[in-house]
Amino acid sequence: MKAVISKSQRLIPNTPAKLQGSFNTGAQSWSGVDAIAELLCRVELTLDPVERAMQAQRAIGGLMALVAVGVPGIGSVFTHRDFFSRLSTLTGITPDELVTAAGSAI
Repeated sequence: MKAVISKSQRLIPNTPAKLQGSFNTGAQSWSGVDAIAELLCRVELTLDPVERAMQAQRAIGGLMALVAVGVPGIGSVFTHRDFFSRLSTLTGITPDELVTAAGSAI
């Protein structure tokens, strides 16, 4: 069943207010650094060590996804080393073990 939506007969006012409600003003445009900070924050907020290790793997997957889509500033070696060293501090796992677990190399 196809329903036809009839065109509105009202005129659209020529004011900036005509856009009101047509977009989400609460939406944010995050930079790559903000996304990494959010990933690390999620690891930090996890209390159980086993769940924290799993969250760390998710964070590594998130970093890989950001690199795959080409987010500016994420592909830097220095960004990756900083990310893995901070993740190592949070989890107690060495950066080399994290990289090995992720299946990649720094």
